[in-house]
Amino acid sequence: MKDDKNAEVFIFEDAFFFTTKVNIKRVEGDKVVLTITPLLKRFAVLGKRIYLKYRSFALPVKVVGKSEEDLIVTLPELNPERPVGDRKSARVKPSHVHPVRLYMEVNGDRKEYQVEDISEGGFSIIVDPKDLDRFLGREVGVHIEFPVEVEEVRGSAKLVNVQELEDGRLKLGFEMIIEDADTVKVRFYVYSRIKEILRE
Repeated sequence: MKDDKNAEVFIFEDAFFFTTKVNIKRVEGDKVVLTITPLLKRFAVLGKRIYLKYRSFALPVKVVGKSEEDLIVTLPELNPERPVGDRKSARVKPSHVHPVRLYMEVNGDRKEYQVEDISEGGFSIIVDPKDLDRFLGREVGVHIEFPVEVEEVRGSAKLVNVQELEDGRLKLGFEMIIEDADTVKVRFYVYSRIKEILRE
């Protein structure tokens, strides 16, 4: 099993919770087949909700099968009315093959940026330190084009966090201010990308 298929499982009990590392063996439709551990054999109950963390997202999943070698869980159903998972935190990296195109406009100056990661609540980009002042203390216009079904989103965004990277560049996190219908478009993209990432 490749190292990059390592995931974590969290199970919450009444008095405690436990976490363990598993490998993703395969994805079959909305089902994910995981390796099983001794504690999962004991505490993973059919029909119970547990949490699967993989790369940049954590999802509530339901246990639908269990054997001596495997634990089988189902992904949450995509519901346009609710975030993917319990929070708006399912954050995914866009595909390099089918990238997300992001344009940001400040005072009439429009530039394209590479999306580092995106969730339905916001996105991150990586910039040189000299570009920070462009975004500080202001709302900026955003136009995002998704590769799925030629969807696009327009609205604005505001800078909410800055992370200094080891190479001196900055990772800027933005909160998106968009219409509800556009939030659903982002939600569909994030959900489809989660399934792609699990299959990679």
